[in-house]
Amino acid sequence: MSFERGIYNLLLPAATVWAKVSAKFNHKIAEGIEGRKNLRERWKKNAASLSPGKKTIWFHVSSVGEFLQARPVMDLLAERHGDSVQIALTFFSPSGMNYFNKHDRSARNPALMFVDYLPLDTVRNVRFCLETLKPDMIVYVKFDLWPNLIIEAGISGIPQVLVSGTLSPSSKRLSGPARKFYGSLYSTLNAIAAISDEDAERFSRYLGKDTEIVTAGDTRFDQVCHRIDTSTVKIAESILDDERDLIIAGSSWPRDEAIVIPGFAGILAERPGTALIVAPHEPTDSRLAEIERSLEENGLRCVRLSALETWDPEIPVIVADGVGYLAELYRAGDIAYVGGSWTTGVHNVMEPAILGLPVFFGPKIDNSWEAGMLVQLGAGKVVRTPAEFAHEAGALLSDRAVLESLGKKASGFIRGSCGAAPRCLDLIEKYIDTGKA
Repeated sequence: MSFERGIYNLLLPAATVWAKVSAKFNHKIAEGIEGRKNLRERWKKNAASLSPGKKTIWFHVSSVGEFLQARPVMDLLAERHGDSVQIALTFFSPSGMNYFNKHDRSARNPALMFVDYLPLDTVRNVRFCLETLKPDMIVYVKFDLWPNLIIEAGISGIPQVLVSGTLSPSSKRLSGPARKFYGSLYSTLNAIAAISDEDAERFSRYLGKDTEIVTAGDTRFDQVCHRIDTSTVKIAESILDDERDLIIAGSSWPRDEAIVIPGFAGILAERPGTALIVAPHEPTDSRLAEIERSLEENGLRCVRLSALETWDPEIPVIVADGVGYLAELYRAGDIAYVGGSWTTGVHNVMEPAILGLPVFFGPKIDNSWEAGMLVQLGAGKVVRTPAEFAHEAGALLSDRAVLESLGKKASGFIRGSCGAAPRCLDLIEKYIDTGKA
């Protein structure tokens, strides 16, 4: 491990130079560098608000998705332990920090006392972080593991736990020189809460016997259940009151719209009492204009959601031009198409599924265990052409009994998968008092 760590530390300066050069062409990298300016001063100032009489649990996440997995555990930690703990939270990605600052309600968690970026993973930076926060435990989420942080925390005797851990069969961490390196890192952790039995088994084969490995499930399910059950977001009454069968195309990209829009035109020709809402992944002006051109080319009239007063029966399509209400739109729908599966991988299929909607998507779903499970249940369907989408979705809309049966399977699967957060916290609690504290 010392050899591999030496190579890693030799490469870090080159990575820093690469990031600074790339920042000229990549807004996200530039934002991350800008966000880390004066980081040490901020850390010292913010850490001064931490109480030496409380246990400090440090959660580190990469970006938005990992934060949403951490949040149910953090909330439950505060609920169970009250004033005896305080939480520090760090992000690697500016996307996660921006989401937290603009959209998240975690400020309501009274135990969350420290939020900032994680600095570059140099030995000097890591030692500064540990000396400043003085954590009693570090909790990582999914796979954003930084070698120097893990090694130095291990040397200091700080318990470390990974939650929502996943290790796919094709992971590069399992092959070549990376196997020994990452194997040593994972073995430094006290415990891993894997999202599935399959992941737990791969971790067990990969690691030594000193790391406790349990199957806890994926805390994203808890987050989705909480999001749906506590939502106060309202959508237009004219959408809720509309009696047409409604298809929601959520988080769509151009390749998704190339399936959904002409496919919907085919459905509408056969079933005039059908409507569509298109909610693009990024509702920029250029993307909205692109969607409207595609709708026009397919002979479909549309209205933007922000301009909707009453939904004219002669207008079959709404284009959602904002963010923050997609789950509520799914609540009004009958069928969902979730985008992303022609690019990096399908987006969140859990929100429409928990609301009882059969879910369609494109072919790239390996990134989403739950999408594969929905396919196995028959409540999820891969479609590759507009004609296939029109045929499959039209068949469901024509048979309400089958549609509702599949919707119940989808909802039951998501509800039945909740409960990971308590299992993760049970594991964390075993190690809170075993370290330097």
